[in-house]
Amino acid sequence: MGYPTALGMFYMLMGNDLVHTAKLFNCLLSALSLPLMFLIFRKLSPNKVVVYGAYTLVALLPNFIAYNNVVGTEVFFTFLFSLVIFLQLYSFNKWVRYPLLGMVIGLAALTKPFFLAYPLVAGLYIWLKNKDGRETLALVLTASLLMIAVVSPWTLRNFNKYGSFIPISYNSGYVLYINNNDANVNGAWMPLKKVPASPQFKKQIEAELVKNQGSEKLAPHLDKLLKPAAKQWIKDNPGGFARLSLLRIKQTFFSGAWDIEAWTMNEMAATADKEENPIRFQRNLNTFYATADILVYLLGSAGILYLLLNIKPLLLGLFTRRRLSDAILIPSLNTAFFLAIYFVFEGQARYNYPLLFLFVICLFIIGHKTGEGLKE
Repeated sequence: MGYPTALGMFYMLMGNDLVHTAKLFNCLLSALSLPLMFLIFRKLSPNKVVVYGAYTLVALLPNFIAYNNVVGTEVFFTFLFSLVIFLQLYSFNKWVRYPLLGMVIGLAALTKPFFLAYPLVAGLYIWLKNKDGRETLALVLTASLLMIAVVSPWTLRNFNKYGSFIPISYNSGYVLYINNNDANVNGAWMPLKKVPASPQFKKQIEAELVKNQGSEKLAPHLDKLLKPAAKQWIKDNPGGFARLSLLRIKQTFFSGAWDIEAWTMNEMAATADKEENPIRFQRNLNTFYATADILVYLLGSAGILYLLLNIKPLLLGLFTRRRLSDAILIPSLNTAFFLAIYFVFEGQARYNYPLLFLFVICLFIIGHKTGEGLKE
């Protein structure tokens, strides 16, 4: 409910609920995200070419421009995510910074429920950076408590409405079930009714659907059926789960930018016929899509490679007193966190959106380090 609530408040402020106003909200959030990303880049690299090069690419990235056209969570969540990273990197009064970090994590969790686990990521970052147990505990506890304070009114509302403990949403079991089963061949969404199940289990599912207008989106208690079944399938089929997980990573980071056409420019094909020169228009459009594809493949490769290159120092940091730099920790830990979520649940091309700005700085750091190595 995070994004629709924020958008609703913006509608009230603007005095209308036009789709154009929602896109204006996206543009405003994008404009606010850019300076945050620039300040993040400054902390991750002292090299001006890396910082300004990465910032320029982020500002002109086709995905970041195109998604301003989507009435959806991507731009809003990425703004919150960049603010979360900014609050970790910049040191000021801890009595202000830690509670503020917890509140922003709470808002992000209301938008993407898997962010409920993010205080652990923030705590791991502080521990690997400073090796100060007291500071780590203070951050994790403060951030967690403030996150809970932000989320709890919605949790109480859910309990009053459904009679169940539902922190934010009730679709985790549904998503886990439809993405991990014998019939899934691509690690992505599939219809619930096509998932193989015993006749008895299908009757249980159907009974829950009948109670809730035949829609899994309106059936909160369906989660209690589907989640155990999905976990059992994963336990019984570790090889199949691993293959589906690999497909999910591929779907998310190595499928190009087809989501731009599908989610942000799905009326452009019809527009081509109205142009004076439809062939030239379509050629230019395809060139744009090709450029976006190449960039996404390049950035996805750079982000994953950067994580792989830093696995050794991360492990050394975990098991020794070695302290690690922001340049290693911020891109690597956040990439690993998102990878872990997508590895288990679902992969889609648009899910790479929040990580793209970190992948950009990874690309430029790799390029800079490679250039230095060649000179030596």
